[in-house]
Amino acid sequence: MSPHTNELLAHIPDEEFMSMTRNMKLVSLVKGQTLFEAGQIPSEVHYPVGAVASMMIELSDGFSVEAHMFGKACMVGVGTIGVPSFYSAKVRSSGLAYSLPVENLRQAWQTCPGYVSASQRAMQRVFRQLSQSVICGKRHSVDQQLIRWILISLDRTLTEIIPITHQELSELLGFRREAVTLALGKLCETGLISCGRGQLTAMDRQKLETLACDCYWIGQEKPRP
Repeated sequence: MSPHTNELLAHIPDEEFMSMTRNMKLVSLVKGQTLFEAGQIPSEVHYPVGAVASMMIELSDGFSVEAHMFGKACMVGVGTIGVPSFYSAKVRSSGLAYSLPVENLRQAWQTCPGYVSASQRAMQRVFRQLSQSVICGKRHSVDQQLIRWILISLDRTLTEIIPITHQELSELLGFRREAVTLALGKLCETGLISCGRGQLTAMDRQKLETLACDCYWIGQEKPRP
């Protein structure tokens, strides 16, 4: 699996790409694995090329909610370079990623202007989508938020299959399991997705996109159909 699979790395000049990837190693991330906890200063960042990780915000009552997901469009470690992280990063879907020591990333910020520019654009998208998530949570139905989540998940990985249970989805989105099951059932009935044991599959992404709320399209590089 080439580092070019990660969109952040794919769009930097060849010379910078060679310089950065020289210090990377391909690692296998496993679902449930914690890459770093809130309050920790990560020693390395990850560029997913198949794996998906969640930005988890811990609540005072012991629960945690997914605020964002990282995949092939970005890196895991946004906003944590040299400072304690305000979130924990946990692997949601097993897969591969390239890891890079933070010290090498700091060097890249001094010597790789193309990467710096691409990284700043990626971070801007992340924070814009984070802001939009707040709006979506306040203004839109469970069904709409679920469709948005499915599409974002598909954007982050290389397959149409999302390994997730109803209970896990309920915990990630912060909804009661019954509400999530009902919303999934509606999408299954219309043939937009299929649900199996511990996974869901997008059967008609194009139709899902037409049903998505505006919140999904904010920050996207492609136009709304």
